[in-house]
Amino acid sequence: MKKPLVKEPLGSSKLGHGFGTDWNNRGIGTLAAVTCEICGTQHPELDQNEGSRTISAFLDYQVVEECCGAIIDRVYQESGEQFAIAFIEEFANNPTASEFYILLETIKGAMKKAREKLAEVGDQVGEISRAVNTISS
Repeated sequence: MKKPLVKEPLGSSKLGHGFGTDWNNRGIGTLAAVTCEICGTQHPELDQNEGSRTISAFLDYQVVEECCGAIIDRVYQESGEQFAIAFIEEFANNPTASEFYILLETIKGAMKKAREKLAEVGDQVGEISRAVNTISS
């Protein structure tokens, strides 16, 4: 077993869940007993009614996101934009690669949401403009 990086749990991922998914870069959820290698906490087996734990990787350590997912949040906060730029540049060099399927689907959904948000803002600006014109008249 690896030596833990920290002495106690760092807390669950807040951002991974905030984006509508977990970070879950291993694509694993488990009910089994599992150790968070970030802090060394051993988590017991879960009952099916309790849901599952999300397992990710960080620097080749196994992360139980509900225990120490905050470590991945921290990396995202510090370097997310740089990672996104690098990933998009990689995509530009080989846009038909299967590894970019999820990116393309995510972009489609994001653009739809962005259009909706922009329409909302446009409506609000229009209402404010009408109110200002009424006051000015």
